[in-house]
Amino acid sequence: MRRAVWVAFASLLLCALPAAAQSQDCGSLPTAAQRARSCSPQQECLAQVEKSLKGPALESGRRDCERLPKSGTCYGPQTYNPQAECRDRQRGR
Repeated sequence: MRRAVWVAFASLLLCALPAAAQSQDCGSLPTAAQRARSCSPQQECLAQVEKSLKGPALESGRRDCERLPKSGTCYGPQTYNPQAECRDRQRGR
């Protein structure tokens, strides 16, 4: 029984080590990404469709947009540097 507990503890420790090392590596993050924000994906889709489509394609696009949620998360247009933010967080520790 004692050996089984030790093996379980060791396996958990071995699984946690790569995750801890990975969280410290800012170099693995991209240098540019779009910032997440709250939005209405359905409204964003409609705005894009109405700008670019006409006639039957516009109606089809509107139907496609209706399938999207009314609230959620959108990305952009604001961008940021995830590597720089990671380094700043590490310096702040």
